[in-house]
Amino acid sequence: MAAETAHTTSTPDDGDLEQYVDQRLFDGSMGTLADHAARKAALGDERRYAILFLLRERDEVARAELAGAIDDDSFDLSHHLAKLVDVGLVARTGAPDDGDGRQTFYKITHLGRQEIDADRRNITGVDPS
Repeated sequence: MAAETAHTTSTPDDGDLEQYVDQRLFDGSMGTLADHAARKAALGDERRYAILFLLRERDEVARAELAGAIDDDSFDLSHHLAKLVDVGLVARTGAPDDGDGRQTFYKITHLGRQEIDADRRNITGVDPS
């Protein structure tokens, strides 16, 4: 019979449910529950989600191309891209070797890929790998 190991994690009954989830789910590996919730909140906007999806398909896209794809003059693209960058789903990059160095390019991050890939698996049942 295997020896039982003592758990030092809190329990939900200790009064700090967020800390419990941090320890049980994240354990410092991918940030915190607050970080995760901020990423999910950023994806709660349909257009931000669509931007991330497009970046997953194309890996890196110029800001001008993103603006053209949205086709809504009232949409504040800079604000929404900044939100995706702030939560770590998208990164600003320099122009690719064959790109226009005067433009800002955006690239999906590892965390952004994980979000879209998980949704593809959950929605379509197909592993995007």
